[in-house]
Amino acid sequence: PPHVAIIGGGPAGLMAAEVLSQAGIKVDLYDGMPSVGRKFLLAGVGGMNITHSEDYPAFLSRYAERAPQIAPLLRSFGADALCQWIHDLGIETFVGSSGRVFPTDMKAAPLLRAWLKRLRDSGVVIHTRHRWLGWNADGSLKVSSPEGEKTLTTDATLLALGGGSWSRLGSDGAWMLPLEQHGVGLAPLQPSNCGFEVQAWSELMVSKFAGAPLKNIAIGLNDDIPRLGECVITATGIEGSLIYALSAPIREAINLHGSATVHIDLLPGRPVDKVEAALSKPRGSRSMSKHLHSQLGLDGVKAALLRELTGAE
Repeated sequence: PPHVAIIGGGPAGLMAAEVLSQAGIKVDLYDGMPSVGRKFLLAGVGGMNITHSEDYPAFLSRYAERAPQIAPLLRSFGADALCQWIHDLGIETFVGSSGRVFPTDMKAAPLLRAWLKRLRDSGVVIHTRHRWLGWNADGSLKVSSPEGEKTLTTDATLLALGGGSWSRLGSDGAWMLPLEQHGVGLAPLQPSNCGFEVQAWSELMVSKFAGAPLKNIAIGLNDDIPRLGECVITATGIEGSLIYALSAPIREAINLHGSATVHIDLLPGRPVDKVEAALSKPRGSRSMSKHLHSQLGLDGVKAALLRELTGAE
């Protein structure tokens, strides 16, 4: 049978290995780390969000300018197909209140173990501590291993190399050099699905509210329709699922202007005139904090953010 080498043992490389092996192709998968799926496992520490249950049009819109390229891929293997694939591994799932889909035990390790067993049963050979170094003059692959440098000859090579986000887990971007040396044009790596720093939180904001979640809010950038969700205040800025969803446009605004301004709606769905009417009611001897709480339910980190970013008036 044809022989394919896959470089990279993250989810993309493992899924490619499964599809190829099921088609009768001999697969050897190489990864530079001591085990595969390391960042996949780390993602599972926070609950292992697998996909989203929202309708297809909304799901596709999340891919922004890449939606036309992604659409045929999702029609072939979309969110429902991914959930069925996980169920076939013996892992049950549920839909959370946010619409996101999780394994019932909220962990990545059982899923990865079942997946690796199925790959090995289908004949996939996994080589850890094998780092791809590029190509030899004759087109063969150069790989460093515990036994020294190896030369590999295959019918095809599939690169599933990840980004440059976390070198400790294998995502170090070191693969860019051999590709550039081979004449492959590359776009520079940029942050995505990331948190952001703010100009400066006050000491009070950091000491009392770093790590506090901002729930049931909406965030927008420029004139875009705000997105509903939640995020987290950090010691240096803001992160979390809602920020990650907007990270590309925020990043592009920073690239263009040096900074970006996001607009946060602490009470999405409540019209401004209703807010003004509630706050115009006499508050007597109550403080503004208590007035905000009694009339609008704003307290804790939401009230702190309001004080942090607006003047007293």
